[in-house]
Amino acid sequence: MGAHAPATHTHIPGYSRARLTRIIAAGNVAACIIGLWTILFPTRLYALSPSLCVLLPLWALTLDMRTRGALGFEERRGRRYPLSLATIVVLPALALAVRAGTDLNFESYAPLIGASVLTALAICVLFWHFDPQLRGDLNQCATIAIFALAYSYGVLAFADVRLDLSPGRDTQTVVHHKRIHVSGGPKGSSVWYQVQVDPDASPASANWINIRPDLWDSFQRDDTVCVHLRTGVLGIPWYTVGHCAENHAKKSAKSAWRDCKTWHCVDCRRGPP
Repeated sequence: MGAHAPATHTHIPGYSRARLTRIIAAGNVAACIIGLWTILFPTRLYALSPSLCVLLPLWALTLDMRTRGALGFEERRGRRYPLSLATIVVLPALALAVRAGTDLNFESYAPLIGASVLTALAICVLFWHFDPQLRGDLNQCATIAIFALAYSYGVLAFADVRLDLSPGRDTQTVVHHKRIHVSGGPKGSSVWYQVQVDPDASPASANWINIRPDLWDSFQRDDTVCVHLRTGVLGIPWYTVGHCAENHAKKSAKSAWRDCKTWHCVDCRRGPP
């Protein structure tokens, strides 16, 4: 995994310099679109955008290995290297970390932060070991450190939640309020979609709980909901707000009865469930 800035005379096995320049330029465009979309438009294609933020940096690192370290990770103001992978790895990683920080809830963040730091250190050691030229370039070291920390936090957080199949436990409560909280006022950089519940229902004793932006409209004030607590696939307990299974079943049954009544079904004489 080379991290040095490529020279113009460098021989790149299997690729022409012009072809790599076009590939990386396309990757930069994709990274900007995916990163900005993930941050600015989280209510659309939510399930897809974090996955792309995970896969795009992996693609960039695979490309770097296939070219045997001929690419770079340097990004300097006023100076641009056409074969630099900095944008492709850093921007999606930062977007993934932002979504993990604003959408997910953990009973304690200390284990997650500790695991992220250790994973980031392991990534930096791998870069340091496989490319001795990296040791003399502080700019690229900083780029890789930012990528490693943001990517580790985002990947570990989403993996702990999305891959968790534990049964957990549910605590029933009521939605008192809902809000879109922007840090720093209208011009803030982070946006949280939150619902307010009873503090006793939250494992962290916090009455405001983050929820996925694409699910925010499904919660209304005075709705009966459940706070789902899970152990996490990495052993980091997490929780979220969702509709209780019983209430969801009742709503589905009532909706089916209304549809049945519209079509004058015989079973509708029994009345709503």
